[in-house]
Amino acid sequence: MPKQLPLVENYIADSFMPTDEVLETFICDANTGEQLEQQRQSSTAQIEAALCATQKQFESTEWETTPVLKRAEKLDQIAQALNNETFITASSEADSITTGIVINTTSKLAQFAGFTFSMAADYLRTGEFDTLCAGPCGEVEYLRRSWGPALLVTPWNSPAILAAHKIASALAAGSCCILKPSEWAPHSAFLLAKAISSVGLPPGTFQLLLGDYRVGSALTDDARIASVSFTGGLGGGQAIARASADFIRPLQLELGGNNPVVVFKDANLDLAATGIVYGMTNLNAQWCRALGRLLVAEEVKDELLSKVIALLKTIKLGSSMDSDSQMGPLVHTAHYQHIHDEINKLKHAGGSVLQTTNMPDLDGYFIPPTLIQGLSPDQTTEEIFGPVAVVHSFRRTEDALALANGTPYGLGAVVYSQDEAFAFEFSRKIRTGGVKINGYSLMSIGEGTPRSAWGLSGLGEEGLSQSIEFFAGARIIGVSPQDSLGGN
Repeated sequence: MPKQLPLVENYIADSFMPTDEVLETFICDANTGEQLEQQRQSSTAQIEAALCATQKQFESTEWETTPVLKRAEKLDQIAQALNNETFITASSEADSITTGIVINTTSKLAQFAGFTFSMAADYLRTGEFDTLCAGPCGEVEYLRRSWGPALLVTPWNSPAILAAHKIASALAAGSCCILKPSEWAPHSAFLLAKAISSVGLPPGTFQLLLGDYRVGSALTDDARIASVSFTGGLGGGQAIARASADFIRPLQLELGGNNPVVVFKDANLDLAATGIVYGMTNLNAQWCRALGRLLVAEEVKDELLSKVIALLKTIKLGSSMDSDSQMGPLVHTAHYQHIHDEINKLKHAGGSVLQTTNMPDLDGYFIPPTLIQGLSPDQTTEEIFGPVAVVHSFRRTEDALALANGTPYGLGAVVYSQDEAFAFEFSRKIRTGGVKINGYSLMSIGEGTPRSAWGLSGLGEEGLSQSIEFFAGARIIGVSPQDSLGGN
């Protein structure tokens, strides 16, 4: 297994430089617990240097006023720099070692990094970013222009693709931006920065700052940051919202969920069982749309659980660097302990624990997929963010809906029923950003459709056009008619 991770550095004002500080905490190999390197921390001086550079670029308007088609060319150049085996291999290996996500998955996600820049470039070429509307005195310009410097904050799960999507969207909108990746998985962000630096963007257009929440807080507290796109936990999102209130700053927050899978008695139970196992094992269930609550019709509960338990027994839980592994370890020791504590808390509250996946002979942060039943719904409203799902049964459709809507979150849901008309009718009533019927996957279910967040799951929409347009406000310019009051 590779042990040598890329030596990460800040990228400030067109220059790579080591961080001024290190933290006492270590990045570890999630498979073994071995300490690999100390976490890096940007100093106050480095944070200020990045803010000054981004403000200087914003005031110059060099990137903002770069013609849309020229911006698209630069995005395509970045895509080309990312679509090579060197980036894909280094990025996927680093993310797999540090986060525990299996290498087959991180490799696929790394391959999408360049694609996100290509898609953003293609969107700019559609001409939809600047359009003309009919007006009473001629055509009216409907323009979208950057709010100003953007802060992009990414988590440790799927770090490469999430960072690529945010960067591509901000740059497409004409925004200069600062990326602050998770201190637990900064390596793919650094590799992205190396690729971006190779295409010659104007100084200060893109920058990378390493560090923990204190770096993010310093950036969020600064008035020079005009918008924030954040993916992470509820606490972090709430802190960003509070810090942004005085600035009336646009926010894009994807925070998490306690997502329901609703299985009705007429469902294809084999299909549902496969989806449930996917929701509990993909990305090691360390993703915002992972399965949190299995809600199943009482008549088929035992049969469905029997199928799920049998499938979980076949899952290979092992090293994230083993191409045969279907599931890997959790990201670090603190999260590992948190998930253990949550399982024990639910067990002590009266829950019955079901685990059938074999554990590997490794010392890393491994927890098998875990089902817990026998609890009341009010005991299971909070997200766990790991391979743990609670089970509740229902008798009536209205009870299923109450259970599905029974948390303050609203990110995603899955509904299984062979009656598609009924499934659509039921799904329309779930207060969540998206519902997938008879299937569970990472991918969108419709080209151009947004990923939306309701309630405590976040704020705003993400997608191709949605994310690009988030970083830009509308500007309407046209000749005004004289009104009836004599204005001119």
